Amino acid sequence: MKPTNPFLITGYISPQYFCDRHQETAALLSALQNQRNTTLFAARRIGKTELIFHLSHELKKQKEVSFFYLDIMATATLNEFINQLGKAIIGRMDTKPEQMLSKVGKFFAALRPKITYDPLTGQPNVEFGIETEKEATQTIEQIFAYLQDQNKRVVIAIDEFQQILYYPQSNTEALLRAQIQKLTHVNFIFSGSHTHLLLSMSGNHSRPFYQSTQLMHLEKINSEEYSSFIEKHFKEAGREIKQKHIEDILQWTKGHTFYVQYVCNKLYGSGSKKIDTAQMKEVLLSILKENEALYYNYRNLLTDTQWNLLKAIAKEDEVEMPTGRDFIKKYKLSAASSVKTALTALIEKQMVYEEKGKYFVYDIFLARWLERL
Repeated sequence: MKPTNPFLITGYISPQYFCDRHQETAALLSALQNQRNTTLFAARRIGKTELIFHLSHELKKQKEVSFFYLDIMATATLNEFINQLGKAIIGRMDTKPEQMLSKVGKFFAALRPKITYDPLTGQPNVEFGIETEKEATQTIEQIFAYLQDQNKRVVIAIDEFQQILYYPQSNTEALLRAQIQKLTHVNFIFSGSHTHLLLSMSGNHSRPFYQSTQLMHLEKINSEEYSSFIEKHFKEAGREIKQKHIEDILQWTKGHTFYVQYVCNKLYGSGSKKIDTAQMKEVLLSILKENEALYYNYRNLLTDTQWNLLKAIAKEDEVEMPTGRDFIKKYKLSAASSVKTALTALIEKQMVYEEKGKYFVYDIFLARWLERL
């Protein structure tokens, strides 16, 4: 179905509405074809999930491959993870309900699974009543045995994979790693936005997933590619947008995928046949205004030191030494120790992130709003 606005804010439709990522897609395909698991990481809203679904679209051309996706951000325990994994996979490769029931009986009978049916689609779902660590281990083993029994190659993408580190079951990493390394034709893409956690899982020699995956950092889309993509969709709709205004969009949003898409979505949605400077400014200001209540609420949730540090980082655009004397003096911040504590809190709240030794405000719109204060 063709969208009314080609600049999608969420979801994936087809390659026509997906910008660039040719090299990244090729790299992921190569890893999977050569049976390498991959850890995909980047800042939030840079386009990781859309890339995964674009990869899924490409994999559909290979009929011998089955692809599964699950987002585990909402899971809080290993049991919830296992049930979500089972729901995403079990029965989805079986063309008939009786085939699914037969395989459930073969692999999971001893685990007493509960089978329910989606009232809208009629699709069967399996739920496991896991009560002990032993049952959790057995269930994981059987789910992967079920996958190994398939005649197809299987690709499983687990989004926000770092969430397993917050489970009360401290052995989750070791349990998953022990089972995954046994698989011969099942490969994984682990993705997430908590870069330091994912890198710690892969880079710390004492951790179960140490050097077990290919690391892939998703960068921002090339500005020339993005510029062509934006111009193309406006032109196809019989609308005009000058190159200067496209450059302004990419500069104002810092080339960050979600924010580029959002600004272009608003401009396109205006219905204007010709985008001019006045309209550009109006749209950008309206975006900041529509989020203003949320931003003022942040002020109430943060300490004075955290708020002042957040504002200072936004005004600098990027900061290499937020605890440095010159930076602290320029913005009249607290002592270096207090700034360090505030910085740690802002990173934990995912309001600030660090990349290549520099610190940035996570939300580009928030950063632009703070600049105006």
